Amino acid sequence: MIKKLIVAVIFLTAVMNIRANGSSLFPEIPGWKMQEEKRVYNSGDLWELINGAADIFLSYYFQDLHIAEYIQKDLIIRVELYRHNSPANTYGIYTAERMPDYPQVTVGTQGYKSQGVLNFMAGNYYVKIMSAGVTEVDENTIALLAGKVDAKLAQPAGLPEETKLFPVEGKVFLSDNYIAQNFLGYSFFREAYSVRYGEQGEIQLFIIRLTPDEIQKMLDQYFGMVKADKVKQRDGYYAVDDMFNGMVFLLQKGNSLVGVLNTGNEEIALGLMHEVAGRLP
Repeated sequence: MIKKLIVAVIFLTAVMNIRANGSSLFPEIPGWKMQEEKRVYNSGDLWELINGAADIFLSYYFQDLHIAEYIQKDLIIRVELYRHNSPANTYGIYTAERMPDYPQVTVGTQGYKSQGVLNFMAGNYYVKIMSAGVTEVDENTIALLAGKVDAKLAQPAGLPEETKLFPVEGKVFLSDNYIAQNFLGYSFFREAYSVRYGEQGEIQLFIIRLTPDEIQKMLDQYFGMVKADKVKQRDGYYAVDDMFNGMVFLLQKGNSLVGVLNTGNEEIALGLMHEVAGRLP
């Protein structure tokens, strides 16, 4: 009986802590009533809220979603906190939805705004804040709330270290992203950081950083799917005539695979790959 009572107390304490931690994610704002939604969405039921977009969130290892609304008379601000399993995957889903044409904001690691909306990434959290009432909330109030949410989450700032490996010259503004799964349409290519270059952003430079054995396994699987005469091994790199992706240039250095696609200019491809390789530890 005593053991059962102890187990029950531990369980109730855990539940109370979870609820407390959930509530602590949202700051109080003077003059606004904060109502946190009791339901916390996870990977099993996210589709009930965002059916069409759930798959892409899940591909970035979504963990849970907490929601709250701030109410002041006929004004409503909705805050959604999407938590992923790592800052890299948060960066991935954020860049997948980011709007480069929208004004950037200095909150969290990076963010942008549009009419009645402010989205930003901070550590493991992708934060969406929006005016949700009949009367639109002014952008200064939304920005104020965004800053307080960011402070409450207290996440480490900064983009993934891999983003610093890309050359700055010729880089298309906000073209950087991260693909967690099925990069280039192949299940064995994963965890790829990429940036676009060229006048039209047609050239794609990417980096995959795993263990040397994992990189070699990827290459073996890739070359096994491509006809032998389509893979040319050159001086320290490969040129692959991929029927789905065109010419793909690849260079392996230690635990990194550097690649370029969407250009038939081998000199340009080599220049980009070697510049990245020179920055690798």
